[in-house]
Amino acid sequence: MDHDFWQILFTVLLVMDPIGIIPSFLGLTSSCNEKTRSRIIFKAILFAALVLGVFLLGGRGILHFFGIQPGAFYISGGILFFLIAFEMIYSKPKTNRVPSAGDEESQSGFVALFPLAIPMIAGPGLLTVIMTYVSGDSPWLLTVLTLLPALLIGLLCMFMVLRASTLILRVLGTMGIFVMEKIMGLILAGFAVQLIYKGFLSLGIIRP
Repeated sequence: MDHDFWQILFTVLLVMDPIGIIPSFLGLTSSCNEKTRSRIIFKAILFAALVLGVFLLGGRGILHFFGIQPGAFYISGGILFFLIAFEMIYSKPKTNRVPSAGDEESQSGFVALFPLAIPMIAGPGLLTVIMTYVSGDSPWLLTVLTLLPALLIGLLCMFMVLRASTLILRVLGTMGIFVMEKIMGLILAGFAVQLIYKGFLSLGIIRP
């Protein structure tokens, strides 16, 4: 279980990619003061936590309802992770447009929900991580108790990174963040291929 937890936590952090979000986040909130930016971060983490909680508690029921076998979801999840990894490896340094001027309070609410909470934090990749693990054969409660702390730690890391985003960008620079994202993409690509292999084994397409 310890090995599973650390693997899940590492996967959550890779897919969530807190460092890679920094340029986009700063671009989206460039017209906001520190107080408003802090409020945006809090709302975004809260929105993301609610979405992740729904998939964590109801994910296995959704898969059973549609009759999706674990092996099939391993393969589809692996393909999605590989596409995310490919984008991380071959993407250009991220920039983002500055939001149009308007009421700062309403702007902060919209930015916190979209695109920061969804899809930047609780995006397809992270939802796939949850669905992949809840589709396994482990007892539902054990799976939830393993995933829940990993997701909470991931959200806490995201909160801390976004709060310190200006400092991190100043220290690492755009190129430093760019390089780190490439390294994380390479690791995620390896995990994606391993997940596809596990799906083929689970469906009996290949033998060990």
